[in-house]
Amino acid sequence: MSDEYPVEDSPSGKRLQPILFNILAIFFLILTCLCPAVSLAIFASPNSIFNPLPPRTATPVYVPPTDTPTSAYEFPPTWTPTATVTQTDTPGAATVAPSPTNNTNPTATINASFPFTLEAGSPTYLPSPKGCAWLGVAGVVYDPSHAPLNNLFVELGGKFLAQTVQMEVVTGPIHTTEGGEFEFHLADKPTLTLNSLWIQLLDANKVPLSDKIVFNTYEGCDRNLVQINFLEVGA
Repeated sequence: MSDEYPVEDSPSGKRLQPILFNILAIFFLILTCLCPAVSLAIFASPNSIFNPLPPRTATPVYVPPTDTPTSAYEFPPTWTPTATVTQTDTPGAATVAPSPTNNTNPTATINASFPFTLEAGSPTYLPSPKGCAWLGVAGVVYDPSHAPLNNLFVELGGKFLAQTVQMEVVTGPIHTTEGGEFEFHLADKPTLTLNSLWIQLLDANKVPLSDKIVFNTYEGCDRNLVQINFLEVGA
């Protein structure tokens, strides 16, 4: 029997292996604990130093200021719109619209630049002395003292039953000796026309002495005479 004992190998090499595995295990355990913390930090602040791929910063876009439209004219605080009446049948004429229930027209506002205006109350709608089979316009031209004026021209125009009307007479004696009178025969029966006829006073040279006065005619024997008197405006 041999007295020699077998020589055992050095255990140093095998002892190092468990220690190395323990170090690696601890390292990966630390990494496992750090990963959620880093993820939360990146989620909370994407631009933090922990994020290797931070999001790109958006380039600011220039937005020009919006112009606020302003009115070129500022109305005063108490401005109130007013209606404008336009005469379409006869430009430049003054319209006289009598009330159907009244035979006397309200006083018309006539252009003051003319030397003659309507006498107060004109036009007046009356029954004609010639009976019901007649329709016409008549009147008298007066000076400022209310004396009749002769040898002035009176022109009547417009539309009557879709026909163009253009008539002219000279003032003078007709039913009285004082004169200053004029008369137009329009039809043989009372006829309704609205804002389609006008009358105007002229001098011997056919220069207008009054505004164009637009008037109506009506059906009915009680209003088949339209009386229109002109009065010279005093100085």
